[in-house]
Amino acid sequence: MQNEITPGDVIRLEGLDVPVGARFHYIQNGDVKLRVMLAPAGQADARGSVIFQPGRTEFIEKYFETIDDLTQRGFAVIIIDPRGQGLSSRLLPDPMKSYVRDFEDYCDDLAFVTQAFKNDLPRPHVLMGHSMGGTIGLQTVLTGRLNPAACVFTAPMLEFQDLDKSLSFLVKFLSWAGLRDNNLPFQSQRSGRPVPFRTNKLTSDPNRYQLWATYFENHKRLRVGPPTFGWISAALKSMKFVNDNAAHLKIPTLIVSCGADSIVTPKSNHAFAEAAHAEVLNVAGAMHEIFLEKDEYRDQFWTCFDEFLQKQGL
Repeated sequence: MQNEITPGDVIRLEGLDVPVGARFHYIQNGDVKLRVMLAPAGQADARGSVIFQPGRTEFIEKYFETIDDLTQRGFAVIIIDPRGQGLSSRLLPDPMKSYVRDFEDYCDDLAFVTQAFKNDLPRPHVLMGHSMGGTIGLQTVLTGRLNPAACVFTAPMLEFQDLDKSLSFLVKFLSWAGLRDNNLPFQSQRSGRPVPFRTNKLTSDPNRYQLWATYFENHKRLRVGPPTFGWISAALKSMKFVNDNAAHLKIPTLIVSCGADSIVTPKSNHAFAEAAHAEVLNVAGAMHEIFLEKDEYRDQFWTCFDEFLQKQGL
């Protein structure tokens, strides 16, 4: 409930500034406590607001640089620690397990937080999400719970690179059979600690990778392990819904595909964009995390982002 908003924690790293004027809150949605950050626009007359949904294992502080990029463009920003991640409520007795009952819960959280803080979010609204956050954003819009002026999704999770149909069926069966809370076997990062840079699948930028990794190395509370059978099963259900309903997307949308993505298949991003009549940007050479990538890749994204919003009159 909105009257349960309280000041929230912030995880600080030496030499990294919190976005100017940012406020952290905790807000209760049913049994789940969600951590939220609001950052004001970098100008007196706000251009609008960006509602940002992070991906799996992610947390607010990871996006400080991106939030600064957005506030400097005149946007207020609201961002959430997804349930089960960051400093929001963990959902299982083992806080390391990456789990969700259904992606509908993520969507409910996104719509709930947007409504709770509506007086802090000048219009027009732009909905953004990365990876899992892109899937959540698309499902939230396609089910009518948010109606932003535009959407921008980077590497939206619409098909996994390493999960074929037979393995998908097995995961769903094992989840149905009572193993929802169990981790997938043979996964790295079981402790939630980052892998060495040379084996990472996120970015080719060693400095931004090390900054991201330092959060997990220094702050155990932020760590999340590999996905459970339940999370994968819920993700497969959500991806199917989003792909099946692509043609019903009526909001101007930019889909950003990372050409060297080894987590989400770039072809799934292009296929969805075509079916949804959305604009698509392919950043050749970029790995999964465009916001953690080298400047040469990030700059391509921001140039396209600016041009896309200009076309929409935003």
